[in-house]
Amino acid sequence: MRFPPPATIPVALAMAALGSCGRERARSIQLEEVGLSTNIDVRVKSGDPRRWYIPESNGSGAAWLDYDSDGDMDLLIGNGASVNYVEDGKRLEIVKDGGTRLYAKDWKEDHPFPFFDATEASGLSCKEWVNGIATGDIEGDGDTDVYFANFGIDALYRNDGGKFRDATEECGLRNEKWGASAAFADVDNDGDLDLYVANYCEFDPENPPAGGKRNVIQGVEVAWGPEKENPGINLGAPDVFFRNQGKGIFKNETVEAGLALRKPLCSYAVVFSDIDLDGWQDILVANDGQPSNLFHNKGLGRFVEEGEARGFAYNSKGQATAAMGLTVEDFDGDGDMDVFRTNFDLEANSLLVNDGKGNFTDRAEEFGLAAPSLDRLGWACAFWDGDNDGDYDILVANGHVYPQAEKIGMHAWLQRSQLFECYRDEAGMLKYRDRSSRITDPFSLPAAARGIAIGDPNNDGREDVVIVDIDGPPRLFRNVTRNPGHFITVRLIGVVSNRDGYGARVTVFTGGRSFVREMRTTQGLYSSHDPRLHFGLGNERDVLKVVVEWPSGTVQIVEKPQTDTFITIREPSNAPR
Repeated sequence: MRFPPPATIPVALAMAALGSCGRERARSIQLEEVGLSTNIDVRVKSGDPRRWYIPESNGSGAAWLDYDSDGDMDLLIGNGASVNYVEDGKRLEIVKDGGTRLYAKDWKEDHPFPFFDATEASGLSCKEWVNGIATGDIEGDGDTDVYFANFGIDALYRNDGGKFRDATEECGLRNEKWGASAAFADVDNDGDLDLYVANYCEFDPENPPAGGKRNVIQGVEVAWGPEKENPGINLGAPDVFFRNQGKGIFKNETVEAGLALRKPLCSYAVVFSDIDLDGWQDILVANDGQPSNLFHNKGLGRFVEEGEARGFAYNSKGQATAAMGLTVEDFDGDGDMDVFRTNFDLEANSLLVNDGKGNFTDRAEEFGLAAPSLDRLGWACAFWDGDNDGDYDILVANGHVYPQAEKIGMHAWLQRSQLFECYRDEAGMLKYRDRSSRITDPFSLPAAARGIAIGDPNNDGREDVVIVDIDGPPRLFRNVTRNPGHFITVRLIGVVSNRDGYGARVTVFTGGRSFVREMRTTQGLYSSHDPRLHFGLGNERDVLKVVVEWPSGTVQIVEKPQTDTFITIREPSNAPR
């Protein structure tokens, strides 16, 4: 049984208690684009500019990680590949001219974001067409390993003291389907990390759909979409679950875990979260044009699909959406995890509010998040407290799948990404509004944005943002918000639990509020974030205690840590198993 949630009062009352939201808006979020001055020179590829085939519109993600254990955040950028249309598209030739890039912090330069290219020196050079990046310590040796979900064969790079090698085969992690994203978690609480891979659809470059003929809409040639739009074309590929057998050796146990669906779906984002506070990590999966999945963990990593029963499968109208991104946090401060989900052009994004028992209701329209998303196509998303005022704003990366979209009555290929700011209306109710225009032009410029990664590489207590676009360099935004609120950032080291502490529930108690987060790095879509849990505290100057509920069952309390600092909490070695 979990430690009691910090709030068990009704949601409306819990929202009323969030005094910092809105009243502290004298500070406004400010972002400064610094990518070009940081030696981050990679350009992200994704096929042919015409995007006549579905893999070419998907893009890549990024990851913040401390690959060499020196205490600094390094940046990994995924990359795709070019495509040649052979015989007018009867066959696709994949040209692996992209390649991932790992940028490490360079202390020699006097710059807030000094990086140098450490790709070759580290061995973390994946030449496959990367979509998603998942990070985690698979064998508990203290080094962060990396899994690449690829259009092609996925790859696991094992880290040994800052040197990587491809260990896919020896770890038992071969996935030949098109991996859109992946995430690590300890689903059976046995002290090591398991892996879920969300596969998108069946696509053979040697035999593209319809013999290579394009889809034609209103006389315009475009790509064939997923099977929901075109029966028999781009069929869903089965997702895969790998259980860690110990020491980073995995076994495909998709069927044994109850995760094999009767019909494979077209999956995008996957996020682990304990949605009903029973101590077991559940699995949330966004599907394209099909009902989203909620796999409820009944204990020891045995799952039952309950998406429809729990209100997660559909939107507020009872319809399946072309869902892509998922981000999970306690946005309303009532102690349970809520979900923001991005959807397709002309479909509203979803805000799925948890009732405390793991049941969801889409309330995007009520909170002001529906209408502003109807003219966008959302990919990655993130709950993010950019000004440390104690509430979650929302970032969304936008961009269409068709360069020809406007010719067929849809919105533009290049789109503005969005920042939704949390505020209170005149009645004191929690709301969101699009404030993208209030921050820097590089953020709001139209782009084919796909991935978002959040981190604090300069350790100033203000989380920074990377947006990965296709056909260009990633955009790195330094958070220069003036007079932000207080914060505390928590790093976990598991001893009996998994080394990363994935699945731990961390609650920060102050004199006036409590703040809850779950430990995970991978969410949104395609990307993994800073492995340190960041808490914006608003005007709360003093932290009374930090409570960590470890997956092992141990409840650890740290009394009165200093505010505006980074702290490390190590699990007691005598924690029960």
